[in-house]
Amino acid sequence: MTAEERFRQKKAHLPTREEIEEYEDVMERFPREPQRAKLWTPLFTLGVAIIAVGAIITLVRFIFGLGAVTNLSDGFPWGLWITFDVVIGIALASGGYTTAALIYVFNDARFSPLIRPAITTAMLGYAMAAFGVVVDVGRWWQIYNPLLPDNWHGGSALFEVSICVMAYLTVLVIEYLPTLTDRWIQSGKPVAARRAMNIRRWLDKVMILFILTGIVISTLHQSSLGSIMLLAPHRLHPLWFSPWLPAFFLLSSIAVGWHVVIVESFISSKSFGRKIEMPLLAGLAKRTIIFLGLYVMVKFYDLIFYDEFHLLFQSWYGLLWFAEVALFGIVPGWLLATPWIRRDPRMLYWTSWMVIIGLMLSRANVFLFAFSATPGWSYFPSIGEILVSAMMVSIIMVGYKLFANYFPVLMREEKLQPAK
Repeated sequence: MTAEERFRQKKAHLPTREEIEEYEDVMERFPREPQRAKLWTPLFTLGVAIIAVGAIITLVRFIFGLGAVTNLSDGFPWGLWITFDVVIGIALASGGYTTAALIYVFNDARFSPLIRPAITTAMLGYAMAAFGVVVDVGRWWQIYNPLLPDNWHGGSALFEVSICVMAYLTVLVIEYLPTLTDRWIQSGKPVAARRAMNIRRWLDKVMILFILTGIVISTLHQSSLGSIMLLAPHRLHPLWFSPWLPAFFLLSSIAVGWHVVIVESFISSKSFGRKIEMPLLAGLAKRTIIFLGLYVMVKFYDLIFYDEFHLLFQSWYGLLWFAEVALFGIVPGWLLATPWIRRDPRMLYWTSWMVIIGLMLSRANVFLFAFSATPGWSYFPSIGEILVSAMMVSIIMVGYKLFANYFPVLMREEKLQPAK
């Protein structure tokens, strides 16, 4: 091939003026950029160290089995990993589908700056939840079994959760592809930019289908996590066993998802030295009040309808129930109904943490505290279980900073639009 032919071939891969103008229009509508902040801060270094320690313990678990690092037993076959890493983790990762529904279903484009951070957090959260299942399952090498048609069972809530979580994680990766294509376009390399623009145009045409699919899948498995515990009427305390469990889990996931987005926004603003997006976050917090209120109403209705109100005053389980409802519904709902609290960064931040802690307590009540073990057996998490869970949280935090630092996840501050 002659030099002239090579030049013509290279020129054929360069973006045309029309393609460059189209790209500039796209970037004007979605003006995001990598943050390029200092990476090795003390907290980032601590996170990496926790990941290293947790990885060693995880390796020991895979080589020598669950008994080598956990306190799980035949009488108590699930504990911290399933409760925290999977059940709580999936709920805390619900900000992706709730924010997508707010923007694309209810057509509130003012919250568009929050969608990529929410998708990033959700993708990392679901990936860690899936990894948590692999770590917890005894025969982890057979984790693919739910994908085999011979093992399908339409009446199994656990089967539905496993399939939906795998499907939604795949959807989240697809929803994240525009972030990757924008990074390639911004790289300044002509061939990569041209190919990325072609991929981006195709993604723009089909992305709404994946977004809607992800929202539907999420509502299914968030509620089905509660359906799983309907199989244990004699193991779960009456204060928590209820046919309304699927509704409890769905309502709580919607409410906590937006508050995770709020906390993530505060933390990323501090980490990258950005202004806090208070108008957006206050508007998001306002929309959670109705779901917190519905959760409290349904919880009290369940007690009254099944004549279990007296159980609140018979043991320490009543204190757990009151703590859950107060932390997750009554107190934060009352605080968020006050406009000045929604506009105050410190109050909004800690109120969101209250909702998150209340969600964690509500899920732990169902899957751990109010769940009775086989008589004669007891359980308390081992140091290894705690460190592996800390590793998964650290992977989410470290992974988010890496993504936001090197990919266009966050909006340029001058492009942020207020929302109320």
